[in-house]
Order: sequence, then C-alpha cells, then structure tokens
Amino acid sequence: MLISMTGHGSASDTFDWGMARLDIYSVNSRYQNIAVRCPKELYALEYPIREELKDRFKRGKLTVSLYASFAPDLKTARINGDVLENYFEELMSIHGRLKLLEEIQLEILLDLPGVLEQPEVCVFDIYDKVVEDTLSVLNEALSKWNEMRRIEGDHIASFIIQTIDKYEILIANIEKEWDNAFRDELEELKRKISLLLPDKIQEDETSHFDGFALLADKWDIKEEITRSKSHIIKFRETLDSPSSEGKKLDFLLQEMLREINTIASKVKNAQIRWYVVEGKCLLEQIREHVQNVE
Repeated sequence: MLISMTGHGSASDTFDWGMARLDIYSVNSRYQNIAVRCPKELYALEYPIREELKDRFKRGKLTVSLYASFAPDLKTARINGDVLENYFEELMSIHGRLKLLEEIQLEILLDLPGVLEQPEVCVFDIYDKVVEDTLSVLNEALSKWNEMRRIEGDHIASFIIQTIDKYEILIANIEKEWDNAFRDELEELKRKISLLLPDKIQEDETSHFDGFALLADKWDIKEEITRSKSHIIKFRETLDSPSSEGKKLDFLLQEMLREINTIASKVKNAQIRWYVVEGKCLLEQIREHVQNVE
C-alpha cells in the first residue's frame, strides 16, 4: 500500500458559539513538518491541533489553516456589573465630599478599565467546547485528506508496478546478453595479453590463467545481476507491505541504481550499455514517484 504525501482536505461546521472551517494541504518533505495557522483569538488551539496531527502521518509538509466566525453574542463586549458598581460607589463618595454639581455620566464609567469585557474573555470561558468542536471538524478534514492521498497512492503504485516489471525484463535481457558477451570479451582479453606477453605465457601457463580468473572476476557482472534480481524481489515485497514505506523504497532504489551503474562501468558491450541507459531511465521514473510517497 502506498500513500501520497500530497493531498488536500477541507471541512466546516456550525456550533452554538459560531462556525469553524479547517483546510489541510500537504506536499513532499523528507521529514514531518507541521504548520498550524489560527485566528488571533484562537491562537491557543495551535497546540491541541498539532498534537492531534503528529501521529496521523510519517513525513511530508502539512499546513492546517483554521478559520472561525463567532456568534453575535460572543462578538459583543459585556459589561461587568460588579466592577461598574464599585467604580460608581467610589465616584459617588468623591462626588459627595467635593460637593460637585455635575452628574456622573455612564459613558465615562464604561471607558474605565475592567468595565467592558472584550470578546476574547468570553471565548476563553468556552475554550474546552471550542477545542472539542474544532477537533471534530479537523477529523473530518483529515478523513478527506487521507482519502485523497490513498487515491493518489494507488495511481502511484500502479505506475511503479508497471515500471518495475519493465525493469525486471531489462535485467533479464542484460543477463542473456552477458552470457554471450562474457565469452567474447574474455577471448578478446586473452588475445590482447598473448600479444603483449607471449614469452610469459609459455613460461608459466598456470600463473597466466590464474591471473585471468582474478581479472575476469573484476569485470564480470553476474554478481550485480544477481543482486539486482534480489532488490527487485525486496522492492515488490515492500510495495505489498500493509503500511506505506516510502523511505525504504527510496533506499532500495539507491541500491538498484548503484548496481546498474556498476554494470555500466564494467562492460563495453554496446547492447548492454544501451540496456543500462534504459534501466537508469526506468529507475529514475520510479524514484520521482517514490519521493512523493509517505
């Protein structure tokens, strides 16, 4: 199973305190990266949202934006009657002692500190309910986000399976070509050495062929072919894993690229080198898609 790192999900709902909408966007990243954007009056929700997201994905850059609209009664400032009464009693006492003739104006009292409670104070009073409701909207948005990532992951998996099948056929063609090319290149090497060292060959025939065996091992690509087959098997097993293993697939591709690059450096056969070019193209195509997998 593969899950794409790229996705989008959005959800909204209306509650007694107002309306909440959450938008989720994610893109590729080697590590887990979470960015939460909240309105000023709900900045405290960043922590619970972040905690909710931490275990929902392995890697990728995830951006969550919260938009909120509060009910009219929460937008209206409230008068703190106790504070207003205390101010009034103090002012009346001073008013009597100074024998002032002017009446105390209510508008003046409303401007005094603490008389009007701002909407933020009211939101704080229902903070737990706002968190609970916001997380319920977040879970709905996450569900849509995950569904989009799974669908995209299925498309990626389909392409990768087709491409790895082509690569397996190509490795088989390299093996078949090498069975013939090995003998030809070995004979060519023998011919060149016999021209360069004719006396040495006559004096020490056994030593000469021991050297051939050592040299043949250095340019023989049978080990690389065997390891390439093994990597393909492991790659398919990882694709069939119940969880998305993007990092593991990426590491396997690095090993596969290393093997086919080694094949290119060892052989001179034109057909095999052309197969190598095709193989590297196929692996790069797979890698581009794997790098988008969680």
